[in-house]
Amino acid sequence: EEEEEEEEEEEEGNPIKISNLDDLNAIKRAYEESFCDGLVHTEKIKETHAVSNAKILIGSIACTFAFVAQFYPVYLRKRNGGTHDVKFHEDPFLQRLTLVCVCGYVIMNAILTLFVLFCERGVLFWGEFYQEEEEEDDAKKKSKTSNSNNSLVGHQVCARIHHVRYSPKLTLELVSRELLSNGVVKKMDKEKKVKTKDGEVLLPTTRGRVMKVVHVAEYVYTDGVFAETSYLNMVEQLVTEYEQSLEKKDK
Repeated sequence: EEEEEEEEEEEEGNPIKISNLDDLNAIKRAYEESFCDGLVHTEKIKETHAVSNAKILIGSIACTFAFVAQFYPVYLRKRNGGTHDVKFHEDPFLQRLTLVCVCGYVIMNAILTLFVLFCERGVLFWGEFYQEEEEEDDAKKKSKTSNSNNSLVGHQVCARIHHVRYSPKLTLELVSRELLSNGVVKKMDKEKKVKTKDGEVLLPTTRGRVMKVVHVAEYVYTDGVFAETSYLNMVEQLVTEYEQSLEKKDK
């Protein structure tokens, strides 16, 4: 227990610090990383890795094609004691292999691009509601019992951050994976039209979809230190609003 407390103190003693406050990408990255951390910190949502693993697998296959095309001739030289001069135009097998590898690399990269566009869709965090079964203090048990809804266990949720270029405002979104996968969100955005007012992305909300607009400077101090605790509390409140949006429509 003492070791865990020391680790927590060390983590608290090393806050996120943005070195260049003029770099909007660095600030946005801090918001994105802390958004994902905040969802896990609520102890209601755990991260799922199926989509990330699929993307890594596709990328790995593409890299394998590139690796074989690049280094197979080197292997042929070494196999013949380094004396054999590999001539591409005189080796039909090498020609076919290179052609297959180049085509495979291009195809896998195209698949990866389509996967990012139509499957990942800008999602930062793929999560699932769960309920702790480990032994805990009575106070923690009471708070979890009152705040958690058993019907939400297994419910899948996605987190995204929307940003208009050069705008100082970010829109944090929690949306049901079911709505996102079925194209309901895309259809809703088309019908009700996503509004952009003064750089804000205003999304139509519904059952299983909530949002929060924040200014990039809202959780960043003048010295570049990120106000992690306040931001995590805001993310927890957003998760509560998401749960409430589901409960209201279910009644």
